[in-house]
Amino acid sequence: MRRARAGAKRAAAETAGTASPGTFSFGTKAETLARLRPLLTRATVLELMHFTVAEWRTGRPAVLERVRGAFGGRPLAVRSSARGEDGAASSHAGVYRSRLGVNGADADELAQAVDDVIASYAGDPGDQVLVQPMLEEVAVSGVIMTHDVSCGAPYYVVNFDDATGSSSSITSGRGVHKVVLVYRQAPRELLRSERVARFISLARELESVCGDAPLDIEFALSGSGELFLLQVRPISLRSRWHPSTDRRAARQLRAIEEYLHQVFAPRPELAGSRTLLGVMPDWNPAEIIGIEPRPLAVTLYQELVTRQTWRQARASMGYAQLSTQELMLVIAGRPFVDVRASFNSFLPPGLPSRIAGPLVDAWLERLETHPEFHDRVEFEIVPTCLDFDFDEQFRQRYGTLLGAGDAAAFRDALTSLTRGCLPPGPGGSLARARGTIAALEARQHARADTAVPDAFGWLLRACSLIEECRLLGTLPFAVLARHAFIAESMLRSAERLGAVAPERIVHFKRSLETVTGRFAHDYARACEGTLDRREFLREYGHLRPGTYDITSLRYDERGTSLFESSFAPRRQEPEPFELSATERTALDSLLLGSRLDVLDSAALLDYARAAICGREHAKLVFTRNLSDALLALGEWGRRVGLDRDDLSHLEWPQIARAASHAGSDAPDREFLDLADARRRLASDFASLKLGYMLRRPEDIYVATLHRSTPTFIGSGKVEGAVVHLEANSPVSAAVYGKIVCIENADPGFDWIFARDIRALVTMFGGANSHMAVRCAEFGLPAAIGCGEQAFKRVLQAGQIELNCAQKVISPLHGQ
Repeated sequence: MRRARAGAKRAAAETAGTASPGTFSFGTKAETLARLRPLLTRATVLELMHFTVAEWRTGRPAVLERVRGAFGGRPLAVRSSARGEDGAASSHAGVYRSRLGVNGADADELAQAVDDVIASYAGDPGDQVLVQPMLEEVAVSGVIMTHDVSCGAPYYVVNFDDATGSSSSITSGRGVHKVVLVYRQAPRELLRSERVARFISLARELESVCGDAPLDIEFALSGSGELFLLQVRPISLRSRWHPSTDRRAARQLRAIEEYLHQVFAPRPELAGSRTLLGVMPDWNPAEIIGIEPRPLAVTLYQELVTRQTWRQARASMGYAQLSTQELMLVIAGRPFVDVRASFNSFLPPGLPSRIAGPLVDAWLERLETHPEFHDRVEFEIVPTCLDFDFDEQFRQRYGTLLGAGDAAAFRDALTSLTRGCLPPGPGGSLARARGTIAALEARQHARADTAVPDAFGWLLRACSLIEECRLLGTLPFAVLARHAFIAESMLRSAERLGAVAPERIVHFKRSLETVTGRFAHDYARACEGTLDRREFLREYGHLRPGTYDITSLRYDERGTSLFESSFAPRRQEPEPFELSATERTALDSLLLGSRLDVLDSAALLDYARAAICGREHAKLVFTRNLSDALLALGEWGRRVGLDRDDLSHLEWPQIARAASHAGSDAPDREFLDLADARRRLASDFASLKLGYMLRRPEDIYVATLHRSTPTFIGSGKVEGAVVHLEANSPVSAAVYGKIVCIENADPGFDWIFARDIRALVTMFGGANSHMAVRCAEFGLPAAIGCGEQAFKRVLQAGQIELNCAQKVISPLHGQ
């Protein structure tokens, strides 16, 4: 029936002289909408009229009368429709003005609106002005690109706002954005949102009418559910796209789907009937190595953390023992955490499958329902220890998931696990981990800076440093990190129950003497000249903003520019903290009531202090080994004809193998070929669009970029200009008094805390990430882990207000 109506409309259009499907030609914005109006069945084009600049200048009264005759006194949209605005070669999007909500009954206001639009033109008398009735009660507004604009990837990119009620929030850069990327060949049944399915249906109808041109479509959905087309134009960047992009994407997606069906299947060695994949849960690779890291960074992270270290550390603390289980999977060059494996590693040992299976499945279901918790699963999804309000939190989240007996068994197992983690004595896992880190630090200080005679020697040094880093660095660091999460869970539950007020928790964290505090103090002194800069570099010179990225410069490779900057150093001495008598009594009561009385209140804070500070110190120590290994690797590469960029495209096992296997007579050519192959593969992968969470294999065809909920640090409210720092941004960058924006929170950015920056915004990072700890320590307002979309809007705004109390990030000056 719908096709019959569409055919009738098209026939009428042809009879009326309007372009027919297959022969459609674009004109100005107004002309294109007028031609499409009788052809569409999936959306409505509001009635419209248009006139030229010449007509306005020679017959203003007559034009005003035509407008009033067409629309009466209704509110109007007076829109640009210049001849060069929506061309195939250039869109000039956003160049010209439009006026919305113009009072159609007021001739002066209407004339002024037309004058404003024309004033934004370049002077062509043939340019047009488009007038339409104002669309009221907008429920959704958005834009659809029928291909990815940057590379022509075969996706419908739907960017929409369903919160503000504005018809222009997406194109203006304001509003609350959602982004859905739909593979062009994806079947309709994969679209779980009926609303998104309607948007895609409109795009496909427009493609059938307009021919093979890739399209930029603006639309709006009214409160009554009627879909309106506001604008359509050809995408002007098509000539830059690779012609084989569609074919390559189809081939790769088929292979990835087949692989994922195996990954998502039940596994006899793991509890849980399925899995989820995410870029931020647990060891959050998006924060540590980035969304699209290069092969060397990925494989080093696997070697040092996600292949075995992560599970060995937890097993050593009393958690379940997992065998040969990889935590991180790499899909189309993107690192994803296997969330089922992660959740299994948080189980107490020995739980029967009738308890473990339902628990893991319920945790996975909660994360699927609340993807905004992907960077805080330890606090919002999985009870990884017994804290003070465990029973209430578990009841609220999971109800009667477990029967009374099984629930008691799980609680008892978690209690036993937590009691085993808390004792601070020399035999405890916390003390052992700190001791191992101290041993590694002693080795580093004792290590002679001896000359290396040849390339092979540099390679052997890199291999030795990486192995030492894994055994004595990242393994104890993983233990300390887990203890820090346990401590944070305890503090949060004590706050929820009113034993310690929120501001007192903040006070406690600001009393911690961490590496960051010492670094900020030392850096300020080095810049002022009161600390020998060589001494500073001996302690901190190994730091680099991209810890695993060989192309990221170390501090001691940045020359004198590291210290050449005028700024007001941020000096903040730790604030002494002591529990009040009331707080001690309340905490002691909670510890006793939870059967965690292996500690008293004072010892609990000592435990938290040791865990949090120990984690920060351990990262400083183990990254020295890693950074020195990358330095040695760079020297090996230089001697065999590979630069750092070449090395970044190699995998660590490929490089390490050269230390024990005789290679070819042309190692530079052999490795350059490998690097070039990975570059080509990365180029192919760039055309694939994956979401930050995969809930089923078919999600590779429909990617939803969830709006992240940032972790706000403190309760301050600040406003100011933003400055974007990247991995190789110089430390002399002008950040004083600015709101600093970084993608991946990393200790290599610790120098910003020695500047009087106003606030920090990060794209990725969790509630207990290193940057969150640092900001709490310094009392610095921050939004940690705001997500890609919000982060981009912050950069576009240029100036923002960050209100941590109200948990809001707002652009200034109405942007």
